[in-house]
Amino acid sequence: MTSKDLSCLRIAVALHVKNTFTYAVPESLKSGARIGCRVLVPFNNRKVTGYILEKTSQNNDCVLKEISAILDQEPLFHEQMVPFFEWMAKYYIYPIGRVIQSALPGGLNMKFYKTASLTEKGLEALSRLPSHYEDTKLLAWIKEHPGKGLPRPLSRFDPLQRKGWVIIKGRNTKARTGPLMRRFVRFQEGFDLQSVLEGKSGPLRAGNEVQFLKTVFSNNTILLRDLTEKFANGSYLANKWIERGVLKSGEMAVYRNPAGEFVSPSPVPVELYEQQKISLSHLKKCLNKGAFSTSLLFGVTGSGKTEVYYRAIEHVFSAGRQAILMVPEIALTVYMEGFFRSRLGDRVAIYHSGLSRGERHDQWMKIAGGDADLVIGARSALFAPLPRLGLIIVDEEHDSAYKQEANPRYQARDAAVVRAKMEKALVILGSGTPSVQSYQNSIRGKYHLLSMPERVEKRALPDVEIIDMKPPEGRRSGKGIFSPELRKAIDQNLAAGNQTLLFLNRRGFHRLYICRSCGRPVSCPNCDVALTYHLDGDRLICHYCGFYSGTDMKCPSCRYARLRPYGFGTEKLEQDLSKLFPNARVARMDADSTRRKGQASKILMKFSEHEIDILVGTQMITKGYHFPMVTLVGVVAADLSLGFPDFRAGERTFQILAQVAGRAGRGMLRGRVIVQTFNPEHYAIGAATKHNFKLFFEKERELRDQLGYPPFSHLAVLRLKGNSETKTSEAAHYLTRNIKEILSKWPKRGKELQVLGPVEAPISRIKGKFRWQILIKSKSVSLLQHLLNEVENRSRRFLQSSGVHLVLDIDPYQMI
Repeated sequence: MTSKDLSCLRIAVALHVKNTFTYAVPESLKSGARIGCRVLVPFNNRKVTGYILEKTSQNNDCVLKEISAILDQEPLFHEQMVPFFEWMAKYYIYPIGRVIQSALPGGLNMKFYKTASLTEKGLEALSRLPSHYEDTKLLAWIKEHPGKGLPRPLSRFDPLQRKGWVIIKGRNTKARTGPLMRRFVRFQEGFDLQSVLEGKSGPLRAGNEVQFLKTVFSNNTILLRDLTEKFANGSYLANKWIERGVLKSGEMAVYRNPAGEFVSPSPVPVELYEQQKISLSHLKKCLNKGAFSTSLLFGVTGSGKTEVYYRAIEHVFSAGRQAILMVPEIALTVYMEGFFRSRLGDRVAIYHSGLSRGERHDQWMKIAGGDADLVIGARSALFAPLPRLGLIIVDEEHDSAYKQEANPRYQARDAAVVRAKMEKALVILGSGTPSVQSYQNSIRGKYHLLSMPERVEKRALPDVEIIDMKPPEGRRSGKGIFSPELRKAIDQNLAAGNQTLLFLNRRGFHRLYICRSCGRPVSCPNCDVALTYHLDGDRLICHYCGFYSGTDMKCPSCRYARLRPYGFGTEKLEQDLSKLFPNARVARMDADSTRRKGQASKILMKFSEHEIDILVGTQMITKGYHFPMVTLVGVVAADLSLGFPDFRAGERTFQILAQVAGRAGRGMLRGRVIVQTFNPEHYAIGAATKHNFKLFFEKERELRDQLGYPPFSHLAVLRLKGNSETKTSEAAHYLTRNIKEILSKWPKRGKELQVLGPVEAPISRIKGKFRWQILIKSKSVSLLQHLLNEVENRSRRFLQSSGVHLVLDIDPYQMI
């Protein structure tokens, strides 16, 4: 049958292939084949998941493969999202099928795997071959793991199949996520409550039987689980009346509600302040035009940006359109959800990676089905399938958490601007410390700058004091964790009944364990980093690969038995505070203390209700929280982020300090900030303590311009990872020669690109993989992408044979 006899579909498969493919549709499946649905398609002698991108026709006479099945009754995304997915794939140089797969809720996609079973020859071989032979071990594994996916590398099993010892088959896993089904009970048609209560359908013997029947009737349809919670004999009564034909039961999908507890939602103010009115007036004009535009809302911490967001969302709702609100941290999602759900009710959906698979599925289907008008979440909320998108808000737009560090390596803030452009929506980028890139875009006129330089109610910005932690002349040791000034300030704040935030961007107890003999730190065997000591569990942990060990050990370098702890983290800080201030209620908020689901929201709730006096934390506590009783903020070690080998180190330091300082004095009392540093003269620290963004920006822009870094160029990092140190190094040098060879053939435009490297990555080994990298700068993003596509195509075969993996990172944010 030729393709012209069938309607066709353009499909992206969930594999690492760049192209899309055209498939025919059998007559029996045509009615369900809609854009945005998943399909099962044949591909290279197996069946894989694909996504319908377009209905098309094929006019030539080539024979097309047919789709095997349609996996969804309703589309998972809307037609207008297809160009956005295609842009993501092209810009970030990543297969479109994988882009869509990463955007959808986890567990929806089937995975292909291979399994093996022993033949009679295989069983006979297993019984006679020596136990130490590799073939024997493989045959034994297959026998002991029937139906299981074969472990990699799969090539080890091919000789067994050629010998006739095993039969290898390909299989697909079933989707692991779907609607949550629960049993329900309802009255059969033709029965009324009164006649049943009068005994016409049989006697009522149980004392609570009348109430039971009234409950079922009044609810029309009720979950059996709810009945059994209300009536101890609920299951018995339900079965009794089902057998009599009065009730009927079945299964229905129920909604998993992931809503957290509200964290002190604020009341709606009667009137906005003048700076809020001016900003909102401009945003409404943009929304009324129904065209694409981007506004940078530069409002100092506590200036009332969230209230402006709310009014803009209300306005977009009145026009029948929908909104996405993105925040950098999952914990902040809970806080924002409380604020907006208290005002907008069930029109709010949340979407982020902290939800369970089932909750993500339900939220996604709620959004795709048009049952939510506002989606709040972290960077993955960018893909929310809203059909009438009119507004995207990126709160704390400067935050590096918007950059995904796993494939696809997208920058959610930048991608939000592109999606809004495609859907003729407004983008609001909000921050008290805008990114250098966004502020430069406002200077160039690409973004409209809205300024809110004052806190609400004219509240003063906090007083900031810098404490130089360098030891005095002639002394070897410094002031310890707490300077006398910070210790005294905490004591006074506790006596006044106020709350304190202490910021330290380093988790764990001791930073290092150092050998007293050779002076070397105990390092991870898989990564080129020192292990961090954690009091909880009394163990040393690698924060990159998760390796851990006990502390009763000898130095791996010199075998000396006595090791010495050095440095400190949030866990140590929490313990020392409890000793210094035994009557204070101290808590810690970092990646370790919030690992369990819901733990972050519990800590925030307790802090908002003043059940915690001192909260110690990492970057998680610097975000846009509003706690009026916080009058003291202490920055324990302001220099940590300056030490990173990254051109954005100064920017991150300024933003972190300014943001954490902004948590102080947001109520009626003035705030105080104490910054402990070994580098008080650094321009980023000085500008942060003066609350002077423009002073920082001018210095930073000057440095970036001189060095040719963003926003004055586009960057890409080519990272090479391999098991062999030698092969990884050779691959990096081979790739660099390739790049320079390509550029030599571009006599004019080749000079517009600058190639730096190859060099070992600052962390040369992570999770057992050796790492090298090449940095490329370019004034033209299209020229950069053209080069990267050619490099990838040229190097693919060589890299596969060498066992080295290439990762392309466009617009990188982590240079280590």
